[in-house]
Amino acid sequence: MYPSGRWSRLAVYLATSLLCVGILLLGCRLCAAQSANVGMPDSLVIARHTFFDTGPPFDFYELIQAKSDGYGLAVERVLVTPPGQACMQPATVESENAKLHETMADMLAGKNPCTIPEKELHHELKRCKHRLTFSGVNVTMQVSCGGKERQLRMDILDRDLFDPKPQTPENTSWTMAFLSELDKTLGPGAMDKPMFSIGSAERPRVPDTELVRAIRDGHFDELFDKEHTVSKVVLDADKPLPPPPSVEIESVAPSAPISPQLPIYPPIAKAARVEGLVTVTFDVSAEGKVQNIVIVDGPKMAALGVEDAVIGWSFPQSAWGKSGQGRLASI
Repeated sequence: MYPSGRWSRLAVYLATSLLCVGILLLGCRLCAAQSANVGMPDSLVIARHTFFDTGPPFDFYELIQAKSDGYGLAVERVLVTPPGQACMQPATVESENAKLHETMADMLAGKNPCTIPEKELHHELKRCKHRLTFSGVNVTMQVSCGGKERQLRMDILDRDLFDPKPQTPENTSWTMAFLSELDKTLGPGAMDKPMFSIGSAERPRVPDTELVRAIRDGHFDELFDKEHTVSKVVLDADKPLPPPPSVEIESVAPSAPISPQLPIYPPIAKAARVEGLVTVTFDVSAEGKVQNIVIVDGPKMAALGVEDAVIGWSFPQSAWGKSGQGRLASI
């Protein structure tokens, strides 16, 4: 038998332990009750970073804002694309708006993001550790829950996007589903961009909306990973474009042609960043026209189109019946 003093200490220990367990259970129930009582938010912001292992561009940054306006939801999506090759793939900013005649609960498929336990989110994110991911989507949802700002992070892996049986966890799957429905309303987004892009002669002007201005001022930088600062990309998209690549005539013998047509810089050469000198030889006919064209040397990609341009050249009478040579530079 234990002495009475030991029994007293044991009783105090057990009572203290039971009290702590009771307090812990009560705290958990109170937290659960508070979460359950938090109403559906009337606005939210979603930051979506889509990345691919093919490109450039390799990254696309989207900011989606949804607000209740009494008649439904006003939704705006801003797509920010960092520059690829500076002269051909400048930074761009695009904006799309939509009016949804539904509630926030409808858009979110009845699920309140404020009631998702943080523990569940951490558990789903654990599957992303120590795993090679070549393409995917990182999503951060910022929402006001009971007057406090909360950020919910969900990472969508390449297998979630492309595998027939991805085993995507519940909250990540829910995120993919309602974002997919939003994309159907807002139109083509990052996933619909071409795998490879060589840009165009012009780019769209940066939209002047309240959300774009907020992004440019850095209000949402913290929602994205730090590989690119989204506010800086928007500022870069406002800068003038550098001059496009072109082809210049470096030299022509035996004399300069009359109003020579310049070859077009081949798009495939732009995409591959190929430039250099192309040397071409030819004969000038008795009428001053070019014939018997031969590409002597130079990058094959840069040489595309040279023959089509040179065949249209004409020469003054002093060069008629002679052989000629031209050197054209792609810059």
